[in-house]
Amino acid sequence: MIKRSFFGIARPKLEYDTIEDVRPEPVSVKPGRRVTLFIDAPFTRAGRTMIKKGDSVVPGQRLQLYEDNPKAYTISPVAGRIAEISSFLGMMEKQMTAVIIDIDQEGGDSADTPFKEVSQNPSLQEAARFLAASAGKPDLAQFQDPDRSVKTIVVLGADRDLMTVTNQYVIKTGIASVKTGIDILRKITGVQNVVITVAQHQVQVAGSTAAGVRAVGSKYPLAHPEMILRYLLPEQTGQGGIALFTAEAVASIGEAFSSGLIPMEKIVTTVKKDGTRKLVSVTVGTPITDILAAVGEKIEPGDRLIAGGPMTGAALYSPDHPVEPDTDAVIIQGKETIVEGTDTPCTNCGQCVRICPVNIPVNELVRYMDAGEYEQAAERTALFSCIECGLCAYVCESRIPVFQFIRLAKHAVERMNAAEEANA
Repeated sequence: MIKRSFFGIARPKLEYDTIEDVRPEPVSVKPGRRVTLFIDAPFTRAGRTMIKKGDSVVPGQRLQLYEDNPKAYTISPVAGRIAEISSFLGMMEKQMTAVIIDIDQEGGDSADTPFKEVSQNPSLQEAARFLAASAGKPDLAQFQDPDRSVKTIVVLGADRDLMTVTNQYVIKTGIASVKTGIDILRKITGVQNVVITVAQHQVQVAGSTAAGVRAVGSKYPLAHPEMILRYLLPEQTGQGGIALFTAEAVASIGEAFSSGLIPMEKIVTTVKKDGTRKLVSVTVGTPITDILAAVGEKIEPGDRLIAGGPMTGAALYSPDHPVEPDTDAVIIQGKETIVEGTDTPCTNCGQCVRICPVNIPVNELVRYMDAGEYEQAAERTALFSCIECGLCAYVCESRIPVFQFIRLAKHAVERMNAAEEANA
């Protein structure tokens, strides 16, 4: 999360950037020595994993962690050897498994045989079995939930945070793959109602996808998925479940079934300390330090590295953190522009209440959170109605890290509810 000073002394206009504002040719970044991949499952049964330290892997190989959990897997983007499998604690105590692969510098086998065999006859089962770790991180499990009936697919072609143009770039340069991905999704899911949301200047391009096109306003946070569902597609939300995909995720589905290869090259918007931006095309799992070297940026003591946009991104503890399938932006913030949070209490100025796009009484919410009364915050101030846009922290005169408090409060309530269910 970045404060107003990141943008300069003058108060900026909170409007989304457009693809015309950045150079469209991405810098190609390849991993140097190793890649790190995350599997969305805790590493609790070390002796019973299907993959082992020392195993050789090839590009496109499916690395499933446990035999009884087919959803817990990743895809190797390189040829090499597994150097380490270990526990990894992500944001809000999310338990994952990290798989580190030492790259075979001589190249190795580039075949993607298992997926090639099934790509000729697209199916939801095989798409979910191979593509969940591809660029954009398409969530096909949305269609496999027996308690949820999806009636509409929404493709998010506008970027949800500021300074990020990743999905706009995909619409601009890969619209054919997006169209193919939409056709594949219709075929394997049976859902025919598809809507694509894009920035106003890309409406004509998006029209070639044969999906319904909706233009997103330029003011932040109108491209946030929750804002799109509430205000741009209210008629769709009343007609059944909605499945959300980024444009990059849909393009990955299209490319995969067209080529028989799993796309593992990710488009990332990189913002340097001086505010200049570069698009990079980087292999999933590549350490961010390799991106910094490619764009000519160095991390100095006191600087901040952020994964995501300036309003909702998360600070990283190390430049060795890998690019994940859904990493859309990387920002390097110089130490001289960082404004730290304070312990100053809320002055009840009302700025957060006035700017909240979903009309939450943020000033009351802050008081409950400050007292650690998270359940009361959920019951009395609509904590879970917050869409986490970060505007409240952006305008806070007391420099209270409201955005982080809200995330922490939601996590705390979810943990308490899970503990109660387990006890019951």
